[in-house]
Amino acid sequence: MTYVGKPVKRLYDDKFVTGKSTYVDDIQISALYAGFVRSPYAHAIIKSINVEDALKVPGIVAVYTYKDLEPLIKQGIGIWLTYEDPKLWKFVPRKPLADKKVRYVGEPVAMVIGTDKYAVRDAIDKVNVDYERLPAVTKMEEALEDKVLVHEELKTNIGFDQTFSAGNVDEAFKSADKVISVEITNKRLIPNPMEPRGIIARYEGGTLTIWYSTQVPHTARFEFSKVFGIPTSKIRVIMPDVGGAFGSKVNILPEDVSVVAASIKLGRAVRWTATRSEEMLSSEARHNTFKGEVAVKSDGTVLGIRGDLLVDLGAYLTYTAPLQPAIIPLMIPGPYKIRNLHIRSRAVYTNTPPITMYRGASRPEATFIIERIMSNVADELGLDDVTVRERNLIRANEMPYTNPFGLKYDSGDYLTLLHEGLEKLRYKQLKEWARAEREKGRKIGVGMAFYLEISGFGPWEFGEVRVSETGDVLVITGGTPHGQGSETAIAQVVADELQIDISRIKVIWGDTETVAASMGTYGSRTAAAAASAAKVAAGEVLKKMKSIAAKMLKADVEEIEYKEGVFSVRGSGKSASWDEVASYAYSSNEPGIYAQVTLPGDVTFPYGVHVAVVEVDDYGIARVLDYKAYDDIGVVINPPLAEGQIHGGATQAVGQALYEEAIINDDGQLAVTYADYFIPTPVEAPKFESYFAEKPHTSAYPTGAKGVGEAALIVGPAVIIRALEDAVGKRFNHTPVKPEEILG
Repeated sequence: MTYVGKPVKRLYDDKFVTGKSTYVDDIQISALYAGFVRSPYAHAIIKSINVEDALKVPGIVAVYTYKDLEPLIKQGIGIWLTYEDPKLWKFVPRKPLADKKVRYVGEPVAMVIGTDKYAVRDAIDKVNVDYERLPAVTKMEEALEDKVLVHEELKTNIGFDQTFSAGNVDEAFKSADKVISVEITNKRLIPNPMEPRGIIARYEGGTLTIWYSTQVPHTARFEFSKVFGIPTSKIRVIMPDVGGAFGSKVNILPEDVSVVAASIKLGRAVRWTATRSEEMLSSEARHNTFKGEVAVKSDGTVLGIRGDLLVDLGAYLTYTAPLQPAIIPLMIPGPYKIRNLHIRSRAVYTNTPPITMYRGASRPEATFIIERIMSNVADELGLDDVTVRERNLIRANEMPYTNPFGLKYDSGDYLTLLHEGLEKLRYKQLKEWARAEREKGRKIGVGMAFYLEISGFGPWEFGEVRVSETGDVLVITGGTPHGQGSETAIAQVVADELQIDISRIKVIWGDTETVAASMGTYGSRTAAAAASAAKVAAGEVLKKMKSIAAKMLKADVEEIEYKEGVFSVRGSGKSASWDEVASYAYSSNEPGIYAQVTLPGDVTFPYGVHVAVVEVDDYGIARVLDYKAYDDIGVVINPPLAEGQIHGGATQAVGQALYEEAIINDDGQLAVTYADYFIPTPVEAPKFESYFAEKPHTSAYPTGAKGVGEAALIVGPAVIIRALEDAVGKRFNHTPVKPEEILG
């Protein structure tokens, strides 16, 4: 039996559906509780902090301010050096607590430690902080003026300013039949994973153990080592079950560092789990605007794009925030043969909650920009969406294709997929049906968009496969699944490589003392990078098993054949089972059958076309009725898992396009709660159809997979907005679009 490509049921979900999973907050350990005093102001000087009344609350052990933690801190929280270049940035490393000044509403100012979390909550209210309020800058455009500086030592609010140029833009615009102006905005969002972030730190005997709701345990270990000057050999990071992350849990937060520092100071375990309100403040995302012009021919050919990208960073540069202004421009050309571009990308500090990474992390923004450009071009020239994309898509005979900024698109046939996908999704018929329904009075529309995603990020991933004396198999992966089911896909790959029953395989991850090395799960990389590392390790193990079988059967290894759990000597009739060879290995003088692989890899580029049907009621409330997807993601290891990623991403796309906005008022306060920050529920989720290319274009990774985890959220907002435009006959170049805008 082969497993890859089959709808294998998720292997480890029983604990989730029976309520037996173990998240950070479920871990039973004797620990003190931490809570944080937070700034009520967007910008203010801290004149004094009085903790006397808080210390009188029964059960309170300590109240710390920055000066208490400062001796432990060797350096502040930096940025993700694997993918980000600090030389391009002006930034101040983050401290665990505010020092002399606060820069956004909700910034942690002091930490309260107690034996009971309710006592901690009471004591937080008794910490008296005297502030001197300062003028605040909460809007990106105003931050550019530098009238109010978020970080005086930087002498500017502009943290990043780079120009991405290619081709001859001036000539492209001179030869254009028309120049179209665009302003395209992705407004601020909140990732909102099901499980808020949480951490437990225990420092004893010079060794630090951290239970952490994270996507990157080894990266976290490295960062904590830098911050505290503790050798990585004395730090263990354990990733328990994680209830969703969407990129937000790659970040190392000040609260995390504070909890670790408290454990070091007290010599006791300390824990913190964010409240829902704290989660909304600790991780916000998106918020950027592209203003520019597009040079076009009258037939829809795009000759060039020029403009300015402005990205909000919030008050501090977080671990992953540098990705947005650096990657968005690179991906604006998308799947189109646009060679002439001039894009100035700037990122600014504002007195607002810091921006972090959220599912797609720069690719949704870039895709929304280029797909809105394509639809705007179609409207301005009186062409249909398909024609404009046909004019501009890169052709199959040009692959592999290097885009104007140097990204190498590895494989694909975009034009063929566009045609196949739209036929499969019945786009033309849906458009005709919607037109007829509008004539009857319904406000209903159909939209489409195409996407090209960069995924499978390297630079490497780890995999280890062990065979026990009974022939059972343990896979230790550097991937860090946290809800996707990708551990099942990894088991499928290994089962096929070893030709054994998948029930004999167990996949583990997420503990720095068990997994030798790890990059983690993010950027749609697990099926490509982590599963490939496991596949190569399994191949090495099979070679060892063949060598042992040769000794057992007294034959040359070249004579050994293997098929479906049986080793045989070619032409002799002698054979031994998988289990017999494993047992022989452990009873001989060569026990231990395992292989470790650190597999290098580079990015790959999945792509696809999606279609949505949107209807608007008399109150201006838009609903996505149907969402349809046709994707080339390389080899599809487990179709239901891949479809699940499309469903989840598309549901989040519904939220981004129509409902979700983290509104910051003029005082810098987050002006929404879960009462009016509308996360789509099953009621708002559309009916889904998801298909994958019958003849996929594979990646260079051994599994041939490209990745699917972020695809629907990358393209979905553009698809839904286009359907909304079709329904009401108006243009919307931003997300989300609210009912008052639809009716206005």
